[in-house]
Amino acid sequence: MAAVLVALALQGCAETPAVLSRTEQQSLKAMKLFGEDASPRFTAYLSCTSEDESCATVNKLFSEWANKRQITLHLIEPDDTIFKGVAVSSSKAVSEPYRLAIQINTLLAPSFFQLRGGTYPIGGYYPPRVGYRGTVYVVDARTGAILQEFPVHHEITANPNDTANGYIQTVVGALIANLDPTYRISDR
Repeated sequence: MAAVLVALALQGCAETPAVLSRTEQQSLKAMKLFGEDASPRFTAYLSCTSEDESCATVNKLFSEWANKRQITLHLIEPDDTIFKGVAVSSSKAVSEPYRLAIQINTLLAPSFFQLRGGTYPIGGYYPPRVGYRGTVYVVDARTGAILQEFPVHHEITANPNDTANGYIQTVVGALIANLDPTYRISDR
């Protein structure tokens, strides 16, 4: 656990890992998702899927970010129509010009050795990996048209003796920092 805390502390000193390419970041910046005063001009939608309980950590991180930045956040299902570019019903109309929709599927790959005969390790150790795959959508709030779509993927090697939560916080924090220029992972 101490290693996770040290890594998180050091990450606050280092540059945020690039989850979006420079071109994708420039494209988001050109859309003006944030006003001149850095206020958000979108409503956020988050869908998280996982084979374990890590979505609770993802949802918490996005909720904390949304509360701090005064962003309306909706937790939605992975098959929500927002991901399909379908026209929005008038009952779901929003006051902001954009919707920022994020689909995340968390990844937890355990460590293992290759075994010979089922019992004798022959090497081939792979350390555990923690991260996510997903897609970020920028949607026109009025028409429901998808204006931008960016695949995102971030994985890091984990210490097999640590829990996954700290690592999930790190990789999801990096995603939020790539979406919001004012967010710092060290702010958590």
